[in-house]
Amino acid sequence: MKKNRSRSESGVVLIAVLGGILLLTMIALALSSSVRVSSEELQERKERLQAYYLARGAVFSASWLLSQMSGAKDSVLHPGQQSIDWTLANGKAHVDLFDEGGKIDLNQVQEPLLEQLLIALGYDLEAARPLATSIVDWRNPSSLARWERAQASGNLLQYDPSHTTQARYNAVEELLNVPGMKPEIFYGHYVRRDDGKVQRLPGLADCVTVDSGTQSININYAPYPVLVAVTGMNTATADFIVAGRAQKPFASVSEVTSQFPASLTSAMVSNLSTQNTGTFTLMVTGQSNTGMVARIRSVVKVQGLQNQPFQILRWKDSHVQ
Repeated sequence: MKKNRSRSESGVVLIAVLGGILLLTMIALALSSSVRVSSEELQERKERLQAYYLARGAVFSASWLLSQMSGAKDSVLHPGQQSIDWTLANGKAHVDLFDEGGKIDLNQVQEPLLEQLLIALGYDLEAARPLATSIVDWRNPSSLARWERAQASGNLLQYDPSHTTQARYNAVEELLNVPGMKPEIFYGHYVRRDDGKVQRLPGLADCVTVDSGTQSININYAPYPVLVAVTGMNTATADFIVAGRAQKPFASVSEVTSQFPASLTSAMVSNLSTQNTGTFTLMVTGQSNTGMVARIRSVVKVQGLQNQPFQILRWKDSHVQ
């Protein structure tokens, strides 16, 4: 009997030991899983940082190169150039360059050109005309009260324009406050093509700026709807410009006018240019070797000074176009 009791106690001890071993095994597996997850998170964070700093470095490198840009053969960047790429040991960076002079300046534009731009973006005249009026009028601090009176009267085209003081847009996003503005007009929208693919159609945000300070439009950088608008809705001229600059940036506007001498008026030609404004939007993508991607959108003003070759005007991380 004593022998049976000893065996029974030994069995209990064995079960307890096995249970302890099982518990320790489960704890070890949990710790191992936790360490693995933490390690993966740290690796992902490292790759994200690599991609981000590749993009960040590309912003500053491209900005400096823009400050050194010239027509010389040994120049890395040339007038009209729209992109630059770098490949490094830990990844690569791509920079799309857009002279702000290729866009319509909200602080310079008048209603007729805005109407044409809205029509080029796909809106009819009935919708474009009052919105163009409100965009121009919004530059005046007193416009809000006048628009409230106009809305109360039911006619947005007739309002009291007295006591106006000229002001300016400080950011294109201020357009979202304008009466009649809709997100799809500002940001653009997506449509499904006949072949089933989804295509993004541009919005005002792609075509306007507050940083060019000029009425002239740089044809080497202008988005297609802007080209259509500034050439008097002449799609043939706009198509010619897009195709021509893809081969080689235009050196002068005369290269376009010589092809379309009858379709461009002197007023239209006076608003066309190939001169850079010195203010550029940089759309930068940094990509690590593992495929992690970071994006930065920056607006840079080239100063041309030895101690300050450029100035960052705007900066937005994780920009998705």
